[in-house]
Amino acid sequence: MLLLFLSFGAGHLAINDISSSRLSRLRKILHNYVPKNLCTEDRLRITSFDGRLWGEIERDTFDRVLVDAPCTTDRHSVLEEDNNIFSRLRIRERQMLPLLQIQLLVSGILATKPGGSIVYSTCSLSQLQNECVVERAVQVAETEHGMELHPEDLTDVRTHYRETFNFYGRCRVGELVLPHLTANYGPMYFCKLHKIH
Repeated sequence: MLLLFLSFGAGHLAINDISSSRLSRLRKILHNYVPKNLCTEDRLRITSFDGRLWGEIERDTFDRVLVDAPCTTDRHSVLEEDNNIFSRLRIRERQMLPLLQIQLLVSGILATKPGGSIVYSTCSLSQLQNECVVERAVQVAETEHGMELHPEDLTDVRTHYRETFNFYGRCRVGELVLPHLTANYGPMYFCKLHKIH
């Protein structure tokens, strides 16, 4: 997202995350890699509130929205024991993730202007956190908010990066990059939606 901000001269970038630790890391990245003239108050806003409220607060505001949803972070969960989402202590939280993801994506859709784009992403292999979330969020946006959305065909992305990443070829919507020994990356799911109205 920062690259797009720098490359295409975005007029304004709004960043929201409820996690103060993630926002702290992001502020460090901005400080280290983004020219100071792009990090002014009129061009950049950083907030920390519940993203499920974003759509009501910022309704029809943004041309492009990225919903990088909290997920099971499969790669980290395999490698780390501390605070692992698959521990018995976090079963309920893990079970509630798809609902939270749907709420965040619907909020992102609401915050997007008609004609704008929404990208939903996770670092999970779970179909429940990926395709099912997108399909349900689109259904909610259409039935409860009267919006029309179209998932974009990302075949060109898969074709362009087929030598770099190992794509799972059977997603109903979006694309899933699978972890692979020759490309030490993934998993990563992403889907792009176009908001008609």
